[in-house]
Amino acid sequence: MGKLATVWDGEVVGMRGGIQMVPEDRKALVLSDSQAAIAAVRKAGKTSRARIGELKEVVEEVRRRQKNLGPDAVRFAWVKTHVGTRGNEKADQMAKFGANLGDEKEGMNKVITEGGLRQEWKRRRAEERKVKGTGMGRVVRWNRKARVNYVHCRTGKGNLQAWRHVLDDDRSDQCRKCGRYAETGKHVALVCIHGEDIGRKWGTWEAMDEPERWRKKVKDPDGDYELDLVEEFFANLDLV
Repeated sequence: MGKLATVWDGEVVGMRGGIQMVPEDRKALVLSDSQAAIAAVRKAGKTSRARIGELKEVVEEVRRRQKNLGPDAVRFAWVKTHVGTRGNEKADQMAKFGANLGDEKEGMNKVITEGGLRQEWKRRRAEERKVKGTGMGRVVRWNRKARVNYVHCRTGKGNLQAWRHVLDDDRSDQCRKCGRYAETGKHVALVCIHGEDIGRKWGTWEAMDEPERWRKKVKDPDGDYELDLVEEFFANLDLV
């Protein structure tokens, strides 16, 4: 199914295949260790809304059989995983195999699902936090103003003259502090001379991501504490 599908999607595909294997004149009992998949099928059956094509096909197959064999033509039941239930371990392996099959064999259609997209973006965000030049994850612990200003500078969008100029040609893109260059995120965070006045001591995004280098111990009557100079810098930026 590809990277943009989840094991949950593989479970639904397995349900569809299992039901289709049952002879038309016999009722079916589908056992699954995925409560989420079972709940999704039941919900889709009641609402007639399915977020992936495979789920829709399961619902349509169930309804078709119910017309011929009655309301209990296809039943779904949950079983515990890894307790020796016959066929369960094999089915679990096949679900995982099916979720990745589209990546391993060329020419096979890959399925993009809502759950798969969420899973992929979650993975990407986790990887991005490990890369130098993207905050290394510590940005999320900063105060709100520092976070907002960092995002504006890092993305080059938001309260920056260069970005406003893109949206409105009549607006100047010049830096409001130095007036010499375009006010881009890179200029504000790494270049503008005003930044030196409020504590900037780095010249690249990568250098900014050396927390030990920019950590300062501050003595205070109420108790000593550590100050993140990078956070302090972005908190003092005036990008309103």
